Amino acid sequence: MADVFFRTFRNFDPPELVRLWNASYLGRGVAAPISCDIFDTAALAHTYFDPEGLIVAEKEGGLLGFVHVGFCVNAEHTALDHTKAVICAIVVDPQSRGRQVGRQLLQEAENYARSKGATELFAGPSLERDPFYTGIYGGSKASGFLESHESLHPFLKASGFSEYEKHGVFQKNLQTSRDPINFRLINIRRKMEVNMTDQPHYVDWWWMVRMGRYDYLQFELCPKNGSEPVAGVSVIGLDFYIPTWNERAVGLLDLYVDEAQRRKGYAQALLIEVGRRLKNEMVTLTEVHVPLDKKDVVKLVEGAGFTQIDSGIVYHKALNTAAPADELQ
Repeated sequence: MADVFFRTFRNFDPPELVRLWNASYLGRGVAAPISCDIFDTAALAHTYFDPEGLIVAEKEGGLLGFVHVGFCVNAEHTALDHTKAVICAIVVDPQSRGRQVGRQLLQEAENYARSKGATELFAGPSLERDPFYTGIYGGSKASGFLESHESLHPFLKASGFSEYEKHGVFQKNLQTSRDPINFRLINIRRKMEVNMTDQPHYVDWWWMVRMGRYDYLQFELCPKNGSEPVAGVSVIGLDFYIPTWNERAVGLLDLYVDEAQRRKGYAQALLIEVGRRLKNEMVTLTEVHVPLDKKDVVKLVEGAGFTQIDSGIVYHKALNTAAPADELQ
């Protein structure tokens, strides 16, 4: 790699970054092809974007790969937590693989994270660790690096990362699936109605900087007598995936049920009714992500007609506060 050098982002890089993304970042959960405008929306336009965190490998004026490091949000959702960094993407041109480009990019990423005060490094964006690439990686929700993105997993394990958590990706084909029918669901439909709004239930800084640019709807299951909602779910459009999936798809996010109303079938009823409404709007596919250790939620979404089609893994690595001596030489 004597003729390859590594540097931080420059303003003329986006066309090459997009070329690498479209040609090299392959997998079911990757939106491609994308344009420079889409890449800008998902990464560069964020208020906290740091050019030093997007590191490229360059040779003779062309880019061989890049890695993008961001930071998790703090507990109050008011600012970044620089003690916890996350590798949001690492992309290497297929023709440059096997030449240690990816490994060197990863080392540069660790050095950058450490220089900003990080003591932990995650690999794969996930809940509260997803500063970039919402809407173009992972599908409906950031859930780590997807297992269908096969090349990343052995690479990260060989680089000292360990599995931290695992999520299931579930989809439902609205054109072919049949909704379950039982007396409890029929009774819920008699007593409840689904209301829709384009205003999220609760908005904070973290939500706005990541989700504020995307089409968004909120569905709530409410008693017909006007009482407070018993359950709700958010819907985000996944139009950037149309070229990849050949489907008009939406993602379901932030499913909740009032604590006093749980285990009464409300969440399942809401998912089924939302699917019916979306089908009437010519949506053909819905997707939801669930942590696989939450067995009751997995059972719930499967009972609503969803099937697991992929999984995502979040990786973790502890960082020393100072680089080892051999890295400084």
